[in-house]
Amino acid sequence: MLIPHIFGEKAVFKPDFYEDMYIIAQGKTGKICAKGHSIINYRGNTFESVSLLLEKCGEDAIKDFDNWKFIEEKEWVVLKNENNWLFFFSSLLELPKASKYRC
Repeated sequence: MLIPHIFGEKAVFKPDFYEDMYIIAQGKTGKICAKGHSIINYRGNTFESVSLLLEKCGEDAIKDFDNWKFIEEKEWVVLKNENNWLFFFSSLLELPKASKYRC
């Protein structure tokens, strides 16, 4: 089950905020998990994860999120049987219907 990162009164769904293979949903034979690598430019510095950015700049950097430049982004991946990629998305607007992929 997804335990979202909370900043102030906002829950973050962007996969870059979660470690690789973090599972947000799981079925009998499939799951949806974070996959990929992040590279973010912020205030002249390059970070290879959101956690490193927040470690250096503090959680106040969340208020300045519009100035984060994502060079590489993680995505949510729908996997069946551990390694069959069925679909990927980075926004809740792109979340596939449950009936499309039977996992």
